[in-house]
Amino acid sequence: MKPYNGGMIKFLLLGLVIFSFISPFYTSFFMSCDVEDIEYNLEDSNQVWNQYEEHYYSKRTPVYNSSIEIADNLINKNEIFLLRYWEPFVFDEDELDWSENPYDDWTWQFYFHSLRMVSYLINAYELKGDIVYLEKAKWFIQSWDEHNPCRYQQASIFGWDDHSTANRITTLIYFWDNYRTSEIYDDDFANEILNMLRKHGEFTADDGNYIWKHNHGIYQDKSLLQLAVLFPNFDESDKWLEISISRLSDQIDYGVTPTGVHKEHSVAYHYLVLKLFTSISKFTDHYNISFDKLDSTIYNMEEYLVHVTKPNGLTPLVGDSNSVNVLKIPVSDVKNEHLLYLVTDGNNGEKIVENSIVYEDAGVAVFKNNWDTTAPIYFALFNSYHSNVHKQSDDLSFVLSYQDTDYFVDSGKYAADSAYHEENIYRTFVKSVFAHNSIAVDDSSFNIRDKHNVGESIIESYGITPNYSYVKASHTQYDGVKITRTAIFFEEGAVYFHDEIESHDFHKYTQIFNIGPNVNVSEINENDLLLTSGKDNSNLTLKQLRDVSELEIFSGSLEPMRGWQSTVLTEINPITSLNFYQEGKNVEFETSININLIITSVEKSQQGGIDIYEVTFDNGSSEKIEISNN
Repeated sequence: MKPYNGGMIKFLLLGLVIFSFISPFYTSFFMSCDVEDIEYNLEDSNQVWNQYEEHYYSKRTPVYNSSIEIADNLINKNEIFLLRYWEPFVFDEDELDWSENPYDDWTWQFYFHSLRMVSYLINAYELKGDIVYLEKAKWFIQSWDEHNPCRYQQASIFGWDDHSTANRITTLIYFWDNYRTSEIYDDDFANEILNMLRKHGEFTADDGNYIWKHNHGIYQDKSLLQLAVLFPNFDESDKWLEISISRLSDQIDYGVTPTGVHKEHSVAYHYLVLKLFTSISKFTDHYNISFDKLDSTIYNMEEYLVHVTKPNGLTPLVGDSNSVNVLKIPVSDVKNEHLLYLVTDGNNGEKIVENSIVYEDAGVAVFKNNWDTTAPIYFALFNSYHSNVHKQSDDLSFVLSYQDTDYFVDSGKYAADSAYHEENIYRTFVKSVFAHNSIAVDDSSFNIRDKHNVGESIIESYGITPNYSYVKASHTQYDGVKITRTAIFFEEGAVYFHDEIESHDFHKYTQIFNIGPNVNVSEINENDLLLTSGKDNSNLTLKQLRDVSELEIFSGSLEPMRGWQSTVLTEINPITSLNFYQEGKNVEFETSININLIITSVEKSQQGGIDIYEVTFDNGSSEKIEISNN
């Protein structure tokens, strides 16, 4: 394994945590907020707002019962509700100083300084028209500004964090749109809001505060773009527009493959960025700003979403992900005709032709049988290392669903990827190789923070035919070890794996299979396992076609950490994990998943740089697959 100085990393993380808490006070002592307020012509500030009958910008969508209940509890009980992951925080108006962190959670602080509570209040004001909601929103904005006047005087490191600042811009714009025509409007506070927005714009436009090559930067692009267009009376508005478009173009070039797959290694982040792009595209369309590059990127990203979606309409729980229900994407958001067909249940758009596809530049292979005529089988393999952003040790991992059951699963996200959560044992586990259906070396995971590993995971070869599809992929993430996985998917219902591990040194290798929570596992014999669904009437077998030295079965184990899955943020539950072992320098695993077909034998040979697999099934049929070695 590549060198990993765990003690040094912990020391640096501790230093970061300590500095994060003292830096607001340090900078407050030595630096001041010396930016003078500007007296704005308030008629000019409504220049764009009065030109359109309706406006489009980012905001929380009001939901009648929940928005009003949250807002009422905030006003009547002093309860700040941010997200369902935390209980409401009860505050005292006289003591609130914006350093609060009641749950010792950086994610909570982020949403707190994003002024999420203000968005609920404006929601309620839009729904009921009661001015008390807008008055309370005004109080929170003034209180925040008093305690966080600039980045040199902030009550928390999240006061002027890149992402919370971007979110706060959209909330302040939402407030302005409702406040400017309200009965509590006054020129002094209007001028105060405009100066806040200008300072937020100046902060976001500063390259030193921008997060390059990361989805946080896209949030910054969106907020700066909205500021530039909706407030052209700011001196820097034209420059902000140019900056936001240029940065966003760079984010597309860096963050999205030419085939339209986002590179943050998780389907949920692909969807998150797609939603961001769609929101920006709607904004540019509404205000007649041309951005063809953005629109074509959205089209390709929607195409990928069609392919990667499982039979139940959910995306797989891969990487730092929660499942996304693709069927609930609003029709008004869709640009791609194949996604339109999917979300409208075939009433509009066009049905996609290909059942299977390989995104070589993204390291993703998705194989499906014909769901119109047979019980659906879904197989997806992931093997990519574009950056360490949201990266998990999931190279060569796969997921598989049959009928309504997720048989082979990923272990999920568990918690946000921050320095605070890194030391949590469950967060550490779900990022490790043992949380994925892959190969481990010497009972350890590889270093996902080593940027030298970028590009070391590749798809070497692939093919798609009417009867079968295959992908051959490899990585060298472990020092001195190359792991190659060839997966052959048979349309009639079987998957064959050939895992080849090469090294000059002696190692212990673990082939890992994480089994879905609704699946029961029983042993037929030492090489055969029966997997039975507790959700539908389906079953399949997992068979080792060559001897292994040992099999261990774990469920919710703490020592070693094995057999856990997190489908909901901050929640984790035990699942079954199958660990097959071999030792040596160069070893091979041959494994089959038998669904409607049973693979009885596989003969392997090579000819002229071609791997030849002759696969025989229990019904007497056979298939010959030729795979080129690149």
